[in-house]
Amino acid sequence: MKDLDALRTIGEVSQIIDVPVYVIRFWEKKFDSIKPIKRKGGNRYFDKSQISNLIIIKKLLHEDRYSIEGAKKVLTKNIFAEKEKQFLEKEIRQVIDKLKNLL
Repeated sequence: MKDLDALRTIGEVSQIIDVPVYVIRFWEKKFDSIKPIKRKGGNRYFDKSQISNLIIIKKLLHEDRYSIEGAKKVLTKNIFAEKEKQFLEKEIRQVIDKLKNLL
């Protein structure tokens, strides 16, 4: 069994998220957040974050019934919110470290 952090082929991802390979290729063209690693021969490899993005896209399109444009907007907001959260967490850690140094 592969490590959870291992790169996955498009076929493996297709099985994991239960979506045909051609749909994943289509989503690659439509969503900027899907950028698989391409190796010699054109094989696509997806990391854990890419697979998570694909699962989110599938949920938005198939379960929540968003259009592709609507799903793009939701993803953009989520990605921005996640980056903002990471920035704030980093700032908080720095403040905590400074406070610890004062004690």
